[in-house]
Amino acid sequence: MVSLTFYGGANEIGGNKILLEDKDARIYLDFGESFDFGEDFFYEYLQPRNANGLEVYFEFNLMPKVQKLYSEKMVKLTELKYEKPDIDAVFISHSHSDHVNHLSFIDESIPVYIGHGTQRILEIYHKLYPTLVDIGEHKTMNLFKSGDKIKIKHLIIEPIHVEHSIPGAYGFIVHTSKGAIVYSGDLRLHGPQSKMTDEFVEAAAKAKPYALLMEGTRMGSESEHNHTEEEVEEKVEKIIKESKGIVFAYFSMSNIDRFMSFYRASVKNKKKLVIDTKFAYILDNLKDKIPVLPDVMTDKNISVYFRIGKSGEYQEKDYKVYERKFMPKIITHDEVEANQRNIVMHMGFNKLMELVYIQPKDADYIYSSSEHFLEGEENEAERTVLENWMKHFGVKFHKAHCSGHASRKDLEHIVKTINPKILIPIHTQRAEDFKGFHVNVKIPEKGKTMEI
Repeated sequence: MVSLTFYGGANEIGGNKILLEDKDARIYLDFGESFDFGEDFFYEYLQPRNANGLEVYFEFNLMPKVQKLYSEKMVKLTELKYEKPDIDAVFISHSHSDHVNHLSFIDESIPVYIGHGTQRILEIYHKLYPTLVDIGEHKTMNLFKSGDKIKIKHLIIEPIHVEHSIPGAYGFIVHTSKGAIVYSGDLRLHGPQSKMTDEFVEAAAKAKPYALLMEGTRMGSESEHNHTEEEVEEKVEKIIKESKGIVFAYFSMSNIDRFMSFYRASVKNKKKLVIDTKFAYILDNLKDKIPVLPDVMTDKNISVYFRIGKSGEYQEKDYKVYERKFMPKIITHDEVEANQRNIVMHMGFNKLMELVYIQPKDADYIYSSSEHFLEGEENEAERTVLENWMKHFGVKFHKAHCSGHASRKDLEHIVKTINPKILIPIHTQRAEDFKGFHVNVKIPEKGKTMEI
């Protein structure tokens, strides 16, 4: 008997944490954190103490009370008695927090299987943001690549790359005693690497799966134009071309496709692309995995912005060790202010203070990240602050973004092409909508086991 237990990712976007059981084999597909995790009970500095493990999380039913899963440290103050784990493996699809963030809770003896690119990204972000990105210690961290076949007892798991808004994303084909079960992870078909998703869909269809666990983040966007990465680049290029001053931009530093769109648009308009030291570190440490990336240290089109140091100057001692490598590519606020028409500068919310030093004139700001920030009520205060800064400095605001998830039309294409006997919608708030293009849809419930 094959069963699936949905501890996360059922009737919600994100938080995927799915237990697959077949005979004596037990594996998890992702182990992530929900986007709204703890928001009803925690706020800013009101947070659980890490030293207390899962005690507070269990109190508010934020984590499933599952035996033989968590580390001894995590359950020491809880009602759960520590027991040797009975989980054979955890498979991680990609490095976004809603798929990986709760790995730090599991017992360190449970083998973790993770893509080589995902491991690199997590290492980079842990270096830069150690308190925000920490997947814990694991005795066995197994790296995979697309096309590998991994044997866990009688199960065979095939990771196959997909296109998403972050490098190193995978879907899985799990060969069970019931037949193949396909797990989509997060994917899209409208970016420069869409061929990878095509390869996943082709392999999944060939496996003639018994069940498909399909993400449906954008099932509610049927009337929305499916903007592509190519369209984003075209719009960015036009804004840069028409701007009379400096162009500021915000997009996720892990979205390499978006970086390349801004890089190409800047170069085409003969503008210098300015990034900060953290962004430089990310690019420098990913270039061996992603050959298309320019070399920060040698590319004449890129400069690295250094905030003025504690000394009031730009002395090496003022900066962290990893930052010092990039000092040969330094650009200061004085240089940015003096050359505004020749610069495109990555500018996150927490860097807005630099505008006081740069004093932008006739500037433009391109917001190129999740629309949720511009629409969600929970972001109202932060959004108002951003708007006030733009108004104060007379900066013109633009939006240029496309999603990291497949459109409703593409979801239908993927489902019909793979053609599973059973379709199980995950990572969506519109699971019922999948019944419009499949005859056998089973809706999962959080915390419940589904026998298939």
